[in-house]
Amino acid sequence: MKRCKQDEELANTNPQPFPSNEPNPETLEAIREGDAFFATGECGRFDNGADLIKAALKAPHSRPANE
Repeated sequence: MKRCKQDEELANTNPQPFPSNEPNPETLEAIREGDAFFATGECGRFDNGADLIKAALKAPHSRPANE
């Protein structure tokens, strides 16, 4: 019986280890920055989600750099 190419590719793969439950350094830094922002009590650029969506809909569309 002939095997399909995808079956062969799956048969030749090694199991990948589970990712760590601990956040990486970049994630930890982002968490610290977010906590520091909230601690200031200042408002962000948008007061609520509706304002954010309105601004996104009005924004000109541009192509991502990788396309």
